[in-house]
Amino acid sequence: MAVTSGIRQPFGPTFGLFEVGLGGAVEPGASTIHPTERNSTPMPRRDGSTSTAEPVAATPSSAKSRRAGSARRKAAGEKRGTSAEKRQLILDTAIQVFAEKGYPDTRISDIAKRAEIAYGLVYHYFKNKEEILDTIFLERWGEFISDVRAIAGDDGPVEEKLRSIAEGILSAHKRQPEWVKILIFEIQRSQRMLGRDRMETIGELFEAIAGILREGQARGELRTDLDPEVACYIFVGGLDTVMTSRVLALMPVDESSPEAEGAHYVQLAKTVVDLFVRGMATPAD
Repeated sequence: MAVTSGIRQPFGPTFGLFEVGLGGAVEPGASTIHPTERNSTPMPRRDGSTSTAEPVAATPSSAKSRRAGSARRKAAGEKRGTSAEKRQLILDTAIQVFAEKGYPDTRISDIAKRAEIAYGLVYHYFKNKEEILDTIFLERWGEFISDVRAIAGDDGPVEEKLRSIAEGILSAHKRQPEWVKILIFEIQRSQRMLGRDRMETIGELFEAIAGILREGQARGELRTDLDPEVACYIFVGGLDTVMTSRVLALMPVDESSPEAEGAHYVQLAKTVVDLFVRGMATPAD
């Protein structure tokens, strides 16, 4: 998209081949003179003589030109609207293919074929499959962290906050099994997570949970002689182990109905939080 004076013009690299008037873009070669009727009769001059100038070719009326410009702008808007949809289609399809074939064995052509789009269209939105994977992680992780922060900011008891976070993490496999598989095997345990920016991104989760634990200590709900930062790693590590066991099908789940499966994840979260909190809870008098 060409950019002129801060305004996005829907003419791309061919912008210079068009002349833009009040009625919108005019096709190359068309006249930009105000429309007049074709007239083969010489035009009279004030002195009574006639002009031998060639007649001026007629062009579409201003109203028709404005309609044409409006149609072009509408078409450009539709293209911009579908652009986001195409981008999302690529990301959603990539999640499926990455989960099935594994990231190393996936090619851009595999994603394009599954999405039923042109091979080159993928490169219009992403420079390579690594950027696709990074985008999937950053966008999904951003949504997750927003939820965690909302829970952390609630005024409820610490145990309820931890249980809400645990339920959200553990039930993610029920809602998005392919995404969870990619997160655990293709992102979390890969070299790409060793970068400073990725470590800082992941660190947002630990910071939020450590903040909840400090709050519990300040309220007298949790022991103050335990390091909240170490404790948050233990908490997240426990959830990660349970989640990995679920992805590997090492942990049986009652899938007889959506309700039964949902109740199973709630119980899993309760078990993890109970084991964690009871170890940190202040001793009963």
